[in-house]
Amino acid sequence: MNKRNYVIHLLLICLAILLPLQSGQADDDYIEAKRLLNDGEILPLENILKKIYRKYPGKILEVELEKEDGLVIYEIEILTQSGIVQELHINASNGEVISSREDD
Repeated sequence: MNKRNYVIHLLLICLAILLPLQSGQADDDYIEAKRLLNDGEILPLENILKKIYRKYPGKILEVELEKEDGLVIYEIEILTQSGIVQELHINASNGEVISSREDD
């Protein structure tokens, strides 16, 4: 993937996360994500993606911001260059990979 395509994918993912969605729950999720980002409790998705791309190059398929066991995580699915879907759980506050596994 060339740098231009990577930047385009990155921007599209950021827009998908940050633009408010139609449903009430999605609006609440957007507000909470924005609050966490503004309060410095989570890192911007762009920073996370730049960091993980070095170890997990490929095409970003899906990104979700979730809370698990009191920890805010980015759940990221990547289609690797070898054609395998890799699911990563990333600590949203420091960018560390919590877990990675091949997705079914």
